[in-house]
Amino acid sequence: MWVTEDRPGLRERVVRYRADPHLSREQAADRISAYVYGNILAFAAVVPLTEHTVASGKAVWAVLGVSVSTLLAHVFAELLGAGVLSTPGEGDGTGERVAWTQELRNSTPIVTSATVPCLLLVAGWAGWLPATATVVASEIYLLVRIALVGLVVERLHTERSTARTLLAGLAAAAIAAGIAVLKAVVAH
Repeated sequence: MWVTEDRPGLRERVVRYRADPHLSREQAADRISAYVYGNILAFAAVVPLTEHTVASGKAVWAVLGVSVSTLLAHVFAELLGAGVLSTPGEGDGTGERVAWTQELRNSTPIVTSATVPCLLLVAGWAGWLPATATVVASEIYLLVRIALVGLVVERLHTERSTARTLLAGLAAAAIAAGIAVLKAVVAH
C-alpha cells in the first residue's frame, strides 16, 4: 500500500498518537524502563504457572500480586533515591506530592503489563478458555510487548524509531525471555 498525505501508512496507524511532546527525556526513559521491567516480571510470574494454578485462581493472584508489589517497591525506591538528592525541610510539601504523582505515573507500565495476562487467566479460572491456552497466550502477549519496545520509544520520544531500535526490541524480547525463565527456575 502506498502512503499518501491523505492516507497514513501502517506504521502511522499503529503508532497513531504521540505522548505529550513536553515529556522530558528523563520521564520518557523512566516510563520505558518501567514498561520493560513490568513485562519481564509479569512474564517471570506467568512462566511457572500450571493448569492447576490457573484452575484454582492462584495464577491470577500471583501475577497481580507480583505486578502491584513491584509497582509499590519501584515507586518507593525511586522516591527514596530522589530524597537523597533533595534538601530536607525545603518547601511546603507540594514538591513531594508532585514527585509521588509523577513517579507513580512513570511507573504505571509495570502494572499495565499484567492487565491482559490477568484477564486471560481470569478467563481460564472461570473455565471460558482452556487453562494451558491462557498461560501460553499470556506468555506470547508479554513477549510481543517487549519486542515492540521500539514503538514505545518512538511514541514517548515523539520521533520515529530506526530499524536498529526495532531489531533491538526483538533482541530485548529474547533476552527478557531468558531472564524471566532464569528467575522462574531459580525462584520456584
